[in-house]
Amino acid sequence: MPMTLQDAPRAGSGEPGSYVFDPAWDLETERLRTNEALWDEGTVERLDRLGVAPGWSCLEVGAGAGSTAAWLADRVGPTGRVVAADLELGRLGGLAERGVELLRYDLRSEDLPAARFDLVHARMLVQHLPDRAAAVARLAAALRPGGWLFLEDTDSLPLFRSAVSEDFLQDVRQAGYGLMRRAGHEPRGGHFDVQLLLAGPFTDVRAEGRVVVVQGGSAGSRHYQLWLSFLRPRLVAEGLLTEARIDAALAEMADPANWWTSQVMLSSYGRRRVAP
Repeated sequence: MPMTLQDAPRAGSGEPGSYVFDPAWDLETERLRTNEALWDEGTVERLDRLGVAPGWSCLEVGAGAGSTAAWLADRVGPTGRVVAADLELGRLGGLAERGVELLRYDLRSEDLPAARFDLVHARMLVQHLPDRAAAVARLAAALRPGGWLFLEDTDSLPLFRSAVSEDFLQDVRQAGYGLMRRAGHEPRGGHFDVQLLLAGPFTDVRAEGRVVVVQGGSAGSRHYQLWLSFLRPRLVAEGLLTEARIDAALAEMADPANWWTSQVMLSSYGRRRVAP
């Protein structure tokens, strides 16, 4: 059964998908936590398959609320190193007790220390950037020869597919992602990650996709409610959706009788080539 707001482990536990609502949080913190509730389990499965082990040096770029960095810190142990990089570090202070280093960092314009890491991971970050090729080049430069770049970005087309009806929330998806696309989001971002890895200094490139089936009223559905609520002022101002339609959509997302698919999360991997 899907995790509910009442059942979920306490946020910050480091458990995959951990989430619980705290009204003292700002909405952006809640959005990040619900995003973790959707995607952490699959991310951790793939990090485990990549062989992350004690002693590794790892960089998490776009660390968000810190759950992946926390997992990495537990996995690499005291002989390893984890750096959590983000524009906003205020939500990451609790990682210090796990030995995680914090780095205020802007991937759009700043270089990273060269050849320092065995793993660099970024989730739902590259697809929002104006120059994705430059961003991936910066991430690649931070890897040691033989180190893994692990990118996760989405394809939004399957979002809200449901047995409820053929057009369940499809007007909401089209309006919301159309607005985001005009702001620079690439709705097929995961597909471009694969191409950038193939064009870069990588070997063993591969990719796979996964979806989450979301139940209304769960932590996952709350994520989509927050997404729609954030976009609401502009959607209404631009005449893309009415207030009444948004209220109805939020109610549909809250209804436990409704189930739907998430976006496809594409996980793309490449190992930095070792010079001959």
